[in-house]
Amino acid sequence: MKEKTCYHCGDEVIGKGIIFDQKSFCCNGCKSVYQLLKDTNLTNFYRMESNAGAKPTLSNQHKYAFLEVETIRDKFMDYKDEKSARVTLFLPQIHCSSCIYLLENLTKIEPTVLSCQVNFAKREVAIIFDPKKITLAKLALLLDRIGYAPNFGNRSATEKKIDKQFLYKLGIAGFAFGSIMLWSFPEYLGVKSDDPAIRNFTSYLSFAISIPVIFYSASEYFISAFKALRYKSLNLDVPITIGIIALYLQSTYSILIGDGPGYMDSFAGFIFFLLIGKWFQNKTYKTLSFERDYTSYFPVAVTRLVQFDKGEKEEIIEIEELKERDKIIIRNEEIIPCDSTLLSENTKIDYSFVTGESNPIHKQKGDFIYAGGKLLGQRIELKVEKESNRSHLTQLWNDIKTTKKKTSGFLYQNKLSIYFLSILLIIAAISAGVWVFIDLTRVTQIVVAILIVACPCALALSAPFTFGNVMRLLGRKGLYLKNTAVIEKLNTITDIVFDKTGTLTNGANQHIEFVGDNLTNPQFDALYCLANSSTHPLSRSIVQYLRSKKIVSNYPIHGFTEISGKGISGSINACAIRIGNAEFTNQKELDSNETSTFILIQNGENISKGRFVFTSELRDGIEDLMHKLSGYNLHVLSGDRDKDKVLLEQIFPKNSRLLFEQTPKNKLDYIDGLKKIGKHVLMVGDGLNDAGALGIADVGIAVSEDVFRFTPSSDAIIEATKLWQLDKLLLLSNFSQTVLKICLAFSLTYNLIGLSFAISGNLTPLIAAILMPISSITVVIISTFLVYFKK
Repeated sequence: MKEKTCYHCGDEVIGKGIIFDQKSFCCNGCKSVYQLLKDTNLTNFYRMESNAGAKPTLSNQHKYAFLEVETIRDKFMDYKDEKSARVTLFLPQIHCSSCIYLLENLTKIEPTVLSCQVNFAKREVAIIFDPKKITLAKLALLLDRIGYAPNFGNRSATEKKIDKQFLYKLGIAGFAFGSIMLWSFPEYLGVKSDDPAIRNFTSYLSFAISIPVIFYSASEYFISAFKALRYKSLNLDVPITIGIIALYLQSTYSILIGDGPGYMDSFAGFIFFLLIGKWFQNKTYKTLSFERDYTSYFPVAVTRLVQFDKGEKEEIIEIEELKERDKIIIRNEEIIPCDSTLLSENTKIDYSFVTGESNPIHKQKGDFIYAGGKLLGQRIELKVEKESNRSHLTQLWNDIKTTKKKTSGFLYQNKLSIYFLSILLIIAAISAGVWVFIDLTRVTQIVVAILIVACPCALALSAPFTFGNVMRLLGRKGLYLKNTAVIEKLNTITDIVFDKTGTLTNGANQHIEFVGDNLTNPQFDALYCLANSSTHPLSRSIVQYLRSKKIVSNYPIHGFTEISGKGISGSINACAIRIGNAEFTNQKELDSNETSTFILIQNGENISKGRFVFTSELRDGIEDLMHKLSGYNLHVLSGDRDKDKVLLEQIFPKNSRLLFEQTPKNKLDYIDGLKKIGKHVLMVGDGLNDAGALGIADVGIAVSEDVFRFTPSSDAIIEATKLWQLDKLLLLSNFSQTVLKICLAFSLTYNLIGLSFAISGNLTPLIAAILMPISSITVVIISTFLVYFKK
């Protein structure tokens, strides 16, 4: 009987093995790698050499066995339930676009991985997987096998190690460059044939010292180019690698036939200056990093309970100030900012922002709750178990899947870079063919200079750095964007839709009066508890009003429900309470020209009714803002009655549409209707009843009061006190287009001038290697200067 061998690695298949695509595999790992190669049309890999795959060694199988220990494993988990788990891993090997492509297609290699998203700047991946089908240890082993071993140790130490390795490569290239130049000194003086023995000896010395340069110092370029070509793609390292190989092979050939050191000095200098440029670029990017910096402006705060002489009081703090064992309060629709333990009796948590699953998770007192979940129901108290930061929530915010059509600006930039690279290779080939007839000895030098000087690095950096700098500046001015793609959407806006309550009107400073039946102190206490579980602007105003009356309480709520656009209800101390509009509380509107929130308290046969009457105040600067936004089509969608219609008509342009008594569904349908007729819509709302409208608009901006709410459905958050500057913020966003055009013009001009010098033979590879990073750094400086000059 013929023994079966693994189609991938060639090992003997023990037992039945795994049959896939009518081929035998010894393990799921070999089958998965074959499946990836097949899915990406790379099965020629097996035609080159049968059984060419590599199988993990037995020692590797136990490399991550420590992750099987629950207490250790849980330290690395962002979230875990029966159906899915999320982990963020540091992969130091990530260094190019090919890495991103491979990792974000990890679901093809291992179907038990549900999603994988790469943060290139931080060299991190956020992976959601099925914990019943694959453990974290096996997931880490899978990443290790495809070349991206996770780092579970000291991250800073690993990054320092990577930096040291880079400096070693730079040092070896510099030493080789200096030594080869010294040995080639007679060549520079024209002394070539006086002593052939010495000349050959120094040439072979140059060849010997070039070996660590080609195989160590330049290795990253080879690896990056190989990965790109393996996936039938082009990246910036492909032309550089071709230039390195061409220059090195010609120089080696010259040495072996006894014709001197060739261009070995240029080769070593080329690598040396490439690495210097890379080091300088990395330092520049870290200094100007917008991706790291903007999270420090992201407005996320939390309510903490602190002890004082008469009991506990609430205070609002930024989440970085939270310490272990702190007690915090979370209200309905608020996001849990850090890993915590539930102190309240029970609750429901929506983890759709973390896992994509919309079914709420029920939690009991003492249960562990992961950061990123959204509370559904009455307010709860939590004990902080792990300190958190904005960056974690920002990542969740940015990872949320939406149905919005993605902008094509960055895609256009990427395609432009690919076309540029393709054209560059064609130009290099044509130039080589021409120079064969002009001067055969200079062909390699010309080709290498062309490939290097016209590198599209500056072209590729124009958009991300321009939009990144604008995003960082907008954050400093109070408008916090989800990502740089939002800027592209802002630049296409034709219509702006405003909510009224909590957006145009000031929720914090409005005057409130209670009208209705005489309520007892226990009834007011119950009202306070119910209102304090909601994040709606009017609920927050009621809480502030009751606090001014020295009413503060914390009773358990049974059956808490919040219906968007209608109100909240629950049972407290045997009292059934409703707070909301007239219909929700079974009452009639008494005055159409007032903004009221009605209350209904029922205790057995006793029923108490009343209403809180709000006197609206427009936010400062709103009237001037509407005049400055007259270039847009303006709309108001309010859930209130039209008592403020006359006031709004006075400040809005005449062609504006003002609609009142709009439900959340009405708002969503209205914006959807605008989009269907070709409008690009910006929605500005308070983030609660407007969540659907914010989500369906091309850009949704949530207005944030002093209590900074994390609003996942929005594309941006604006500080309420900065809303009057919205026109200036939009102008700054639009200015990014001008900056981008300037950067692109510079990049194209530089490349055309550089190409003309290289094609004519007036540029050496060494000078080209020096100019290449300078162009990229210049684009960064131009972008930064113009954006900050505009402010």
